[in-house]
Amino acid sequence: MDAVRYREVFPSRAVEVVGALDLPVSGAGRVRPRRLPAWTRSQMPSENFDFVVSMTSGVRIVTRTAATVIELVADFVSIAPPGIEPAPVVLELVVEGVPRARRVVRVDHSTLVDPERYAVRRQGEPAAVRFSGLEPGEKTVELWLPHTCAVDLLEIRSDAPLRTAERSRPRWVHHGSSISQGGEASAPTRTWPVVAARLAGVDVLNLGFSGNAVGDPFVARTIRDLPADAISLEIGINVVNGDLMRRRAFEPVMHGFLDTIRDGHPDAPLLLIGPIPCPSVESLPGPTVIRGGMAASAGDPRQLAEGAMSLSVVRDALAAVLRNRRDDALHYLDGRALLRPAEVSDLDDGLHPNARALVRMGQRFARTAFAEGGPLAPRLARSASR
Repeated sequence: MDAVRYREVFPSRAVEVVGALDLPVSGAGRVRPRRLPAWTRSQMPSENFDFVVSMTSGVRIVTRTAATVIELVADFVSIAPPGIEPAPVVLELVVEGVPRARRVVRVDHSTLVDPERYAVRRQGEPAAVRFSGLEPGEKTVELWLPHTCAVDLLEIRSDAPLRTAERSRPRWVHHGSSISQGGEASAPTRTWPVVAARLAGVDVLNLGFSGNAVGDPFVARTIRDLPADAISLEIGINVVNGDLMRRRAFEPVMHGFLDTIRDGHPDAPLLLIGPIPCPSVESLPGPTVIRGGMAASAGDPRQLAEGAMSLSVVRDALAAVLRNRRDDALHYLDGRALLRPAEVSDLDDGLHPNARALVRMGQRFARTAFAEGGPLAPRLARSASR
């Protein structure tokens, strides 16, 4: 077995955990990356949101090294009801921008938490995930963490020293729902925001939070305070799924969210993305439930006359918000351009795009938003030339 003589304990100055905004250290010497700043924890409305923030979609460990062997020691924490297997835990190694290898962590090594109370149901053991056979010589290595679970980082080992890598690509900040978090993707670099970012040559911060893209002010303040060359927002489906607000509240919430972002980014390209198709709530209100493995509306259609929200209402409301803002750098993309109505068979549960569809969505987003003349392109071109 190849020797791993060098050892870095997290947090480490030799590696950067990109895509995380908080790296809290527990008493056990573990670091659990979180995709929102520490100050937001006191404003979290639920244990669900708190856990989703720690799921490492888009989070990667970046370093510069001549190592031919890299090994990550971590505990992988998955949501799983009793009797149901958790989603696969996949790590991916990218060397000089090229995906080289994937590793799947065995389920019996994972820590499992209950999806209702988020208490530990089964404590796993830390796993050592090894990537060997890397080419010798200095190179930038990215170890993409799983997009389907939380991760407690312990240490990273190698057969050559690690040091911080320089990063100079333009920065794209994206906020969205589970569709953006991408739990159905086949690997961490196959969620649609990461597919789009890799094609466009940008660094993405994926603030896709399953079930929790509803216009929370602390998320808007986070985006306001981040460096960003381009910003996009995918908001709507979670509002309907949870039956969380009426149109009377939704439009002011969206105005407030956009106003807060503009306080920190007055002229950055900002793209508002409307919902992709979801047949069960296109014209019916939420809440959404799962029946027989498929999404279904449990709402009362009569409530639409009183301001309840379907996806059609969401799209109309977003259009009204855009009409009432004087902002030449604010743009709109109908989500049905990313996943077309004729492709709803790729919503395996009637709600979430499957792995194939997520890749297609990322490719279409890159062609639409980042190509020359696209709504997110102007600032990116200036940033790349610096």
